[in-house]
This record gives sequence, structure tokens and C-alpha cells, in this order.
Amino acid sequence: MRKKVIGFALNCTLSLVVLAVSLAGAEWIFRAYERARFSARHVDGHGIVDLHALNYNDTTVPVVKPPHEWRVLSFGDSFAYSIMVYDYSYSGVAARLVNTIKIEPHVRIVNLGEPSTSVNDYRAAYQYWAPTLQHDAAIFSIFLGNDITDIAFKYTPPHWAPNSLFNEKDFNIADGSARSHVPHKFPLRLFDYAYAYSLAFLYAQPATGAKVPDPRYNVAADNEFVHISEELFFATTKGQLVNFDFSRIGTLTAGYAAVYEFMGFVSDLRQDGKQVLVTLAPSESQADPEIRAQLEERYRLDLTLYDWSLPARIIRAIATQVDARIPVLDLAGYFQCRAEAGEKLYYPRNTHWNLEGNALAGQVIASFMLQQWFGAPAIVPADLQSCTAAKEQVEPKISTAAIDGFIAQTLWPTIHSSAEQSGRHS
Repeated sequence: MRKKVIGFALNCTLSLVVLAVSLAGAEWIFRAYERARFSARHVDGHGIVDLHALNYNDTTVPVVKPPHEWRVLSFGDSFAYSIMVYDYSYSGVAARLVNTIKIEPHVRIVNLGEPSTSVNDYRAAYQYWAPTLQHDAAIFSIFLGNDITDIAFKYTPPHWAPNSLFNEKDFNIADGSARSHVPHKFPLRLFDYAYAYSLAFLYAQPATGAKVPDPRYNVAADNEFVHISEELFFATTKGQLVNFDFSRIGTLTAGYAAVYEFMGFVSDLRQDGKQVLVTLAPSESQADPEIRAQLEERYRLDLTLYDWSLPARIIRAIATQVDARIPVLDLAGYFQCRAEAGEKLYYPRNTHWNLEGNALAGQVIASFMLQQWFGAPAIVPADLQSCTAAKEQVEPKISTAAIDGFIAQTLWPTIHSSAEQSGRHS
């Protein structure tokens, strides 16, 4: 009897060892497959990258540029991704307008925007995609509402992966249709793959329930589906006000230090021969006086001392000190002029640009491209350009001297201290 018990115990132990080794081997295989796929930049056997399959707001892109194509890689956060389908995102609008004005080369703007990212991620995304997708230029969008705060308050994930937020979704952002993907749901990736297999082949996939209000919009415009309540909208908008309050500028030092490093990266691209453009995307509170009035009433705020040009001026000052030839295009004045004329440029209770907002951003970016990259006439209407220029001449509430003082007395010491610590650890 004792021998049987011992034999049974040995058999169980051996079975557990075999199971553990099998699980470890399977896990290694799945992870090795993912590493190989990641290192291959998702290029298929025909030299095509399917961005739609990764839930980017774009379609497919050949690795090698077609003849007579002038290709731009566009990076940014959810504003770059857009709540519009590609053709009506600012990337799609800018490409269409440029191609309407000029015949050759054909301009293709590849939308590589990713929600919940910031300048560190834009650099990582470029370094990932640039070796794969042939290109002539790069556009980087910095959202003035939260790109600085996301880094300063550590809201963004510590490590970048291609479109990590939306690539984990089980539906396509473009239209809400179901998609097969492998989520990060379990401790072992082989369980994740088994789970994805069961959804894809054993069960009918339910509809997402998203209600796209207009075929020009994607499901990110469905506020109920993406869980943006009125309270969350106003709380988010209120949280962004720190960017315009000079008394709290010290809390954002880490974010501006990241901008400094990012501008060094952009400068390297420019000096390597790439055309570059950094755009500054305004928040709704910057552009729309009606939203500011609602914030004041809802939270009993005094916004009279806030400087709505503050983050843009700091970023431009940093860029100038890093490399005076980096083009920085601030869109705030254009949006303010149109908003003051009564235009609605943001989707209600969503924080993002609507159809008209994307059209305006696309027009201004296209105008820059035509003038600076192709030597063609500008296409921004003269009245809008005059209004924006007039806003540039208005005396800001926070002086240039104060900004220079922040950079010299707070930002540079922080950057130098960080560089010294990195040097000691290297």
C-alpha cells in the first residue's frame, strides 16, 4: 500500500513537472512570437503594414513609398488620432488640401496618433516606425491641455508599445465593429491567446453598442460609450487649467524637461535632412470663452489671471533655445478667432475637435506645408491670418521675462541635475 502511495505521489510530481515545463515552453514560444512580430514592425509578406488591424486611425501603408509619393508620418495623442474617421481627421484634411493645390508629388500623411500618450511616446513611436516606413517628413502634435501634465503627474504608461490603449480593445474604433485581438488579461500570454481564440472562433462576438452619430465620426465621439459624463468632462477641463496658471508652473517642471529632450530629438531629425513640424493643439478652455464662463460658474473660479498663451510660449522658448530652426506652429490663435466668431470647433462634452475643428487644424497645417515645404501660396483666409496675427501682438499676462526666469532658474537646473544623475548611473 505504501509503495502505491509513493508511486502515485511520484507520478503526480512528474506530471506537475511536465506540465510546468510545457507551460513554460509554450509561454516562451508565444512571447518569442510577439517579440519577433514587434521587431518586424508588423510588416506582412507583401511589404504592407496594416495600421487598421492595430486600431490606428488609418488604413494600410506600404513600407516602400510608391513612385511620386511624398510621405509624412504624423504623431500625437488622441487629438492626432482624432474622433473623426481618417479622411476627416486633420491629417486627412491636410493631405487632401495640399493635393488639391499641387499636382506632384502626391502627399500622403500617415496618421500614427495614439491616445493617452505624450512627447516621450512620440519620440518612441517615431523611432519604432521610421526605420520601417519610408518617409520625407514628420509632424508632431503637442496637446496643450494635458501633454505636459501627463508627464509631470505621471499619467502616461512608463513604456510605449504600438497604439497600446486602442490595440487592447475588442472593437474597431473606426466603426465599432468587433475585432480579433490578443488582450493582456491573464498572467500568462498563452492563456491570453486561448481566450482570444475562444472569442474569435467559438462564440459569436456581440456588437459593441456604440452609436456613431455621423459616418464622418468614429466611435470615440460616442460620449456614453467612452464613458465621458458631463461631470467628468468638466473635471477634466478644470484639471487642464494648471497649464495656464503661472503660480503652479513649478509642478509642471518635469513635463517641460521632457519637452526639452523632445526638441533635441526633433532638432536631430531636422539636421539629418527630414522636414519637421511641431504643432501646438489648444484645449477647449483656451479657445472657447463660453467654456471658460461655464467653468467659472460651475467651480466659482477666477480665471482673469490665467494666461492662455503660457504653455505655448514656454514650449516655443524651449524650442528656440534648443534649435531656433525648429518650426513650431501654435494653432491657438486660429481657434480663438474662429470661436470668437461663433464657430463651434469642439465636440460637445468630449474635449476633442469636431468636424470643423479638424478641418481648421488641417487647413492651417496644409497652409504651412504648402508655403514652407513646397513653395506654394498659403491657403489660410486673409481675415483669419490677420486676426491670428493681431492676437500675437496682444500683451500677455505673464511676461517674457517671467518665462525666461522659470527656464533659467527652475527648468535648466532640473535638466542638468537629471543629466548628472543619469551620467552617474550609466
